[in-house]
Amino acid sequence: MTRQFVLIDHSIVDSSGHYLEYARRVLRAAKREGFKTVLATNKRAQNLECPEADLILGVFSRSFWENQAQAKLHTITSFVRKQSALAGDPRFSRQFAKELGLLVAQASITERDIVFVPTLGGTELVGVSLYSGLKAAKDLSWRLLFRRDVPPPSSWLDARGYLAQAQARSSFFEASARFKKGSRCFYTDTEELTTRYEKLGVGKFKTLPVPIDDESGFKKVWYEGPLCVSYLGDMREEKGIHLLPKLIASVRKSGFSEAQVRFRIQGNFPADGATRVARRARTILSNKKLTGVEVLEGPFDSNTYRALVCSSDIVLLPYCAKRYLARSSGIFSEALAAGVPTIFPAGSWMARNASGTLAVGYKGSEQLVNCLIKVLQDYPANQRASQEYSRQWREKHSAERIIHLLLESGSTQ
Repeated sequence: MTRQFVLIDHSIVDSSGHYLEYARRVLRAAKREGFKTVLATNKRAQNLECPEADLILGVFSRSFWENQAQAKLHTITSFVRKQSALAGDPRFSRQFAKELGLLVAQASITERDIVFVPTLGGTELVGVSLYSGLKAAKDLSWRLLFRRDVPPPSSWLDARGYLAQAQARSSFFEASARFKKGSRCFYTDTEELTTRYEKLGVGKFKTLPVPIDDESGFKKVWYEGPLCVSYLGDMREEKGIHLLPKLIASVRKSGFSEAQVRFRIQGNFPADGATRVARRARTILSNKKLTGVEVLEGPFDSNTYRALVCSSDIVLLPYCAKRYLARSSGIFSEALAAGVPTIFPAGSWMARNASGTLAVGYKGSEQLVNCLIKVLQDYPANQRASQEYSRQWREKHSAERIIHLLLESGSTQ
């Protein structure tokens, strides 16, 4: 019987967005390795387009974001849960475990198969263990990828940092105590995250690549005409959407007209809601007072997203450096793979992985403007360096490498 590669992502709710893109790339690579592929999604995902999956099952009631504990009581427990994605809610962990049982039965998953969960926090981590303790549980091989940060306390006064780390340890220890049947391997997708998780003292972790789309092309070579600066992804405050109005105004004041530079901005809010700051930024960006700005309604399907990346001349990533000190960025990875110059914060994971390009990370909003202007002023050299680096980046971050690493025998937790 052909082995199955089962990818579980309960945050896939429709035929667009980063979660589905990630799943399609990994499942495509799994099929090439001879696996029968199964994709398990949220129940809300109807008429899903994923030809890389031999079987699609909408099983889960709540997404990763919905599983984040939203305690209303002003207690130490509620305070901690709001600080960490590794915080778990017992109610949602039990529900996740029950739905895992339904998935295993519907897909006939056995101990020969690989079960990969690329989006999870404390709720799902404990849920996997609760499933393993059920009487009907199968002896399964779990591959669990943690992509959210667990930053160390910034100082001895950082009570939130200490409490968040304590909650993360608590979730892992509870999961280990409850895990009965099967094996587990833990992963992150940056070396920095791997180091941080291992410092928690909860087990061994391995680092997986950030899979790029092997079907995407390279950027269109710019020779003349207005340069296209793109902001892609959800309008999140941590991704710096609120910095764009002032940035665009400053670029115009510096002498770059609409005929020289245009801005293209993905205008959808995240599934878990938008902050007031993000909503205000969208209003300003959409009111036509800033010239040469196009706000596009997303999220986008795979083909549209590929076209947006490859038709960009610069991808703007005005992210919070603290939030992305150790975390990866799929958009940054895709831009590098396509040979598109990027603008990113200094000291971030992005800055440490852009050494093959000419781009230099910025510190603070003023430097953000200066960095963008510097790339605009010497665009041909930046374009050339990014294109030369793209092939090396693609080899390092292929989905095939993920499959091979997942198949390697590793330390079980």
